[in-house]
Amino acid sequence: MVEKSADTARPGERDPTPSHQHPSAKDLAQQWLDGFNAAIDAKDCDDAARHFDADGYWRDILSFSWHIVTERGPARIAEALRATLPSCEARDFRLESQEPQFGQLGAFRTVEAFFRFDTHLANGRGFMRLVLDPDGLGGWKALNFLTTLHELKAFPEDAFLHRQREGVGHRGLENWLDRRTKAAQFDDSDPEVLIIGAGQAGLALGARLTQLKVSTLIVDKHERVGDNWRKRYHSLTLHNEICTNHLPYLPFPKTWPVYLPKDMLANFLEFYAMSMELNVWTGTEFLGGEYDADTQRWTVRVKRADGSFRTLRPRQVVMAIGASGIANVPKLAGLQDFKGKVFHSSGPTEDLDVKGKSVLVVGAGTSAHDIAQDLHLRGANVTMLQRSSTTVVGLEPASTRAYALYRQNERLRPIEETDLMSASIPFDMVRQLHGPLSQTMADDDKELLRGLRDAGFMLDNGEDDTGFFMKLLRSLSGYYINVGASDLIIEKKIGLKSGVEIECVEATQVRFTDGSSMPADVLVLATGYQPLQAGVRAMFGPEIAERVGPIWGLGEDGELRNMWVRTRQEGFYVAGGTLTMCRFYSHVTALLIKATLEGLIPASARAPYHQEKAS
Repeated sequence: MVEKSADTARPGERDPTPSHQHPSAKDLAQQWLDGFNAAIDAKDCDDAARHFDADGYWRDILSFSWHIVTERGPARIAEALRATLPSCEARDFRLESQEPQFGQLGAFRTVEAFFRFDTHLANGRGFMRLVLDPDGLGGWKALNFLTTLHELKAFPEDAFLHRQREGVGHRGLENWLDRRTKAAQFDDSDPEVLIIGAGQAGLALGARLTQLKVSTLIVDKHERVGDNWRKRYHSLTLHNEICTNHLPYLPFPKTWPVYLPKDMLANFLEFYAMSMELNVWTGTEFLGGEYDADTQRWTVRVKRADGSFRTLRPRQVVMAIGASGIANVPKLAGLQDFKGKVFHSSGPTEDLDVKGKSVLVVGAGTSAHDIAQDLHLRGANVTMLQRSSTTVVGLEPASTRAYALYRQNERLRPIEETDLMSASIPFDMVRQLHGPLSQTMADDDKELLRGLRDAGFMLDNGEDDTGFFMKLLRSLSGYYINVGASDLIIEKKIGLKSGVEIECVEATQVRFTDGSSMPADVLVLATGYQPLQAGVRAMFGPEIAERVGPIWGLGEDGELRNMWVRTRQEGFYVAGGTLTMCRFYSHVTALLIKATLEGLIPASARAPYHQEKAS
């Protein structure tokens, strides 16, 4: 699908606004669903697929196949329906109460509608965007069509989401705190699910599972919940707006700032764990685990804050250590002779005395820029070493274009609906949309980018000219949203060495591969993180790491690899990513885990249907 400009819109697409001569958006959406329903009821998969645009997408999240799968084009969609419809028994696609609307996606004028449907095990929910038939034959076709498993019929989440009153006449000797303390100890039982990591991913998933009445324990090496944010560099704030970042069930207060400071977020995470009644062991080190296929249980070992050791036997384990994983610390020649201090960007720097000292920040991604700015403001003489090009985007208005959907809907609809609208856009379509969008961002930032180039800063716009957001999806690296550091580089208040490497480190200076050198009192290694698969290897061993395979980045199927879904290691999941991802996909993982524990997922659903056919 090639993104179109407004002057090459499809016939009849220019003004789909309803009038006395045009049907309403609701009429068009209903007509489409009626035709699609008739084809589904008749088990005519080819007819159902003819309701899709020639470049239309169907993205299914668990409801048809217990996997996240995207298909493109009527032929692939028909094949997918033939493979999944008999077992899932999807039926009764119907509009939700919200009025369908005429909308816009990139250059596409659309009809947008939320809908519900049923399968034999679940209640489903979805969102569709229709575009006018390009052949001019009348009628509308699905440009993108999302189906999701909303809730399991036997275990509806809504049934658990109610206020439970404390007994007035039968309070007994135990109060709420007594019961919470006892439940969190797991002295007489094992948790069904062990989550490793109490950041936003672990807490969001823990909250989802708790509402589904799944016994869950979260362990974290830090002393307090929120320390994964609290202990980071002093000036850290989120670079995207609060409207995208709320957690499940408990949004941030309406009075909070647009860009959240790290300590405010950290304290909220601690409050969230208490409010959602999550079982969390802080100061707890994960020592390793093995899976027994015969008993379908893990044996895991942890060391608690008091020095005691515990062995637990959960049925499911989730690694939620963050999407970044283990720090990548390069081997630098001569580093052992360096008399100054060396830090990785993942560690704290707020207690570091840097006033008047020479600091080299190695790296030019987000953390490198933030730390360089922070240390400059604290009186350091900072130089940034940029070894390869970086995508730079201005904070406003450029970066906000990437999540304009959330800004537009912040006061119009619940965030769960906006999440569905966002999830309905497959990553391949995201890539196509971000080509023109990133050019618009570059136009917004032309003065900023010109100043950086004049300062010698190496810039790029992503590997296929799709900007910073695709870099986030592919590698979580190589970009920076400017909150001030770029201006300091342009003004030469932060020094810059670009296009070179460190040749060696000496006692009080660093030599570069271009023959130059600089004095250094502090080295900050903002050199990123190892792939998450390395985290699996370190925690569970090489065999399980190889079985799980690569994590994060887009796979051949166009979806994030091994994130939030069942992996090839039985009973093992990986959770992580932005707050937006954690809010939405924690629901996916929670439903998968609940369905697995209740025996609802057949063995035949272990691999996606397209992999089964290929094998």
